[in-house]
This record gives sequence, structure tokens and C-alpha cells, in this order.
Amino acid sequence: MGNEIFRPIDPETAKAVSDVAKLGSDVVGTTRAVGQYSANVLGNLPKNLVGMVDDWVVQKRRLSLLKYDEEFRKRLRDRGVDPVEPSPTILIPLLEAAVDEDRDVLRDLWTRLIANAHDPGRRDDVRASLIAVLKRFDPFDAVVLQTLGEVSGEPSPNARDYVKGLTRRSEDEVMVSFANLTEFGCLSTPSSNELWKPIMAPRGRLLLAAVRK
Repeated sequence: MGNEIFRPIDPETAKAVSDVAKLGSDVVGTTRAVGQYSANVLGNLPKNLVGMVDDWVVQKRRLSLLKYDEEFRKRLRDRGVDPVEPSPTILIPLLEAAVDEDRDVLRDLWTRLIANAHDPGRRDDVRASLIAVLKRFDPFDAVVLQTLGEVSGEPSPNARDYVKGLTRRSEDEVMVSFANLTEFGCLSTPSSNELWKPIMAPRGRLLLAAVRK
């Protein structure tokens, strides 16, 4: 009846799930904190999601963590950096926020954040409050923030038209993301009459620093 998510997973996916299980508490290269996370979070779903759906979600989350593990380790290898263990107060909410994200723009930011949390030279940039903010982003919010973050000085002719020109998105889409990012504390506006020309706020700068490549 077209319910593909109920199909048994294929052999390749099953092997990947098995590989994750073998990682145990080191599923993302950390300590027992992640093992407890896997047990307490990955396996607990709302009571109305049981049976095959429960199995599918757990498998999908395990595969997601495995992919994050591979990606963040590659980034650190490319930097020539040996990973260090993040504090559980950072790692647990970070994984909980990232594990279900499969939209490319946001998944890339979560991978950067996980990598930087394991980088001894950058770990202090990764704040729990920034994890909570990024969790609220839509993909285009991330695009808008990064676009404005690349500007030296004020964008010309103004922030709205600058972002519209570079992203080729509608004015409504740009203005909604401006409103979101202002609500999140990442942008600020000079006045209520100038919502079309926001400027980067301190939280926005800190978030961009935390997810830098």
C-alpha cells in the first residue's frame, strides 16, 4: 500500500546498523555519556509510535549518528586535530538536537558544531544556548545568517535586497527569515520601521563562530 517505511531494511543498511551497535558507548567517539544517551533517548518514543515505526526510527537515528561520527572525524583529520571528549552537558543536547535532522543545510551546521565541540581549539565556542537556538532554525534561516555573516560592513543596497539578490528567493521568504533570526537573537533591527535592514547581533556572531569550518 505504499508504506515504504514499514519495509525491512536492506542488507547494507542492516550492516550499518550493526556497526553502530558495535560502537557501544563510543558511538560518536565519546564516553559512557553517549551510551546512556543512546539507551535513554534513541529508544524512547511516544507511546503511540510502537512496533515497526519504533524500530524504523531507532534504526534511522543510529544510522544518523554513524554518519555524524564519520563526518566529524573526517573534518578533524583534515585539520590535523585529535578529538577531545566534550562535556556531557554539551554533547547530550547536541546529539539530541542533531540526530533527527536530515535537511542538508542544517545537517552540515550540526556536523560542524559536533566537530568543533571535539576540537580542543574550538570547544569553548560551542555553548549549550547556541544549540538551543540552532534547533529552531529553518534551512533558509541558516542560509540568510551565513550570507549576512560573510559581509564586511553593511550590505548594499540594504540587507533585504542583498540577500534576495544572492539567494534568488522572494522578499517574503527573506523577511520571514529576518523575523525568525531577530526573534532568536541572531539579528537586530535599528527600529520597528526598518525591519528590512537588520544587523548582526552578538548571538549571531557567536553562532557563526561556533559552526565555522
